[in-house]
Amino acid sequence: MQWFQMCRMVCPKVFIIILNWNGLKDTLECLESVYKLDYPNFEVIVVDNGSADNSLTVIRENYRQVMMIESKENLGYTGGNNVGMSYAMQNGADYMWLLNNDTIVEADTLSKLVSTAESSPEVGIISPIIYYYDQPDKIQFWGDYLDWKKFEVLKVENLESWDDINEMHGKTISLWGTALLIKRDIIEKLGYLNSKYFAYHEDCEYSIRVAKAGYKCIIEPEAKLYHKDSRSTGSRKTPFQVYFRVRNYYFLWMENVEGLTRLTYFRKFLAESISYAGFLMGEKLDESADACFDGAWCAIRNIGGPWSGKIKMPYLMKKIFSWHPYFWANLIRGKFMNVAFEILKRAKIRVLKIIA
Repeated sequence: MQWFQMCRMVCPKVFIIILNWNGLKDTLECLESVYKLDYPNFEVIVVDNGSADNSLTVIRENYRQVMMIESKENLGYTGGNNVGMSYAMQNGADYMWLLNNDTIVEADTLSKLVSTAESSPEVGIISPIIYYYDQPDKIQFWGDYLDWKKFEVLKVENLESWDDINEMHGKTISLWGTALLIKRDIIEKLGYLNSKYFAYHEDCEYSIRVAKAGYKCIIEPEAKLYHKDSRSTGSRKTPFQVYFRVRNYYFLWMENVEGLTRLTYFRKFLAESISYAGFLMGEKLDESADACFDGAWCAIRNIGGPWSGKIKMPYLMKKIFSWHPYFWANLIRGKFMNVAFEILKRAKIRVLKIIA
């Protein structure tokens, strides 16, 4: 007991922040693994984002040591975590660990993360390697990087490529918010997550801020975590995810590029949004296609925060783009040969119909 108390005095204090939104079963499994951590100095905050599944009562009954913060509405990933981090900052946190409720941690995950973070003042934020929950030997994430020339967020192919990416001009490492350990100093200097994003790509935006401030965003390869992936919001093709991913991707790039590069990206964004909506229509996912158009419209109008569903792309504009999405996408990209091909193809089909 004496050794444990000494460790608590020496080890940095970590607040583990877990969001819950109608995900009681996952949250309980996550908490079960968290309370097996071998790190001696942590506290747990569960921020409930307006759940309707009796989460608060059940969590309090099973984990009385958890600090429960209740929100009457869904504040999103950004708002919920910001509430938790604000509480942690006011109560002496040295680190904040943003942990998705659909994750399972190993006993030494947090110890390894803190040890690596403490090893250098240059480390700003750090993540474990994330494995699939259902395929625990398969890696889901070990880092992304931003290609500023192509306006793309790309996966790091292997751990050995990290050093090369760090040396490459114009590339920035990005970490997921699934299990993101953040130093207190970073919060004090850069603030909290950008609430404009609500959900998705906010972790990438924060990684950019950290990198621009001169700190490193790193992966600790010895720290492991298992992730169920999008349990609360469904697949990437659901209207919810489509709307936020499309809208926030625009925010991510337009807020971090300047001059004529903004015009270049605007064209790329518009073409890709129309093309993606066309793909979704081809998949018979009309609601998701509508969400794609609406997300693009709200992005261009700089409307952030939660999705109200009231602000939509004008009906006529949506109808025009829906007529032949790939035609418009190629036209915006300036691929006039493809446009001509589409016109000729459609003309041929019409002639054949008339003849028939």
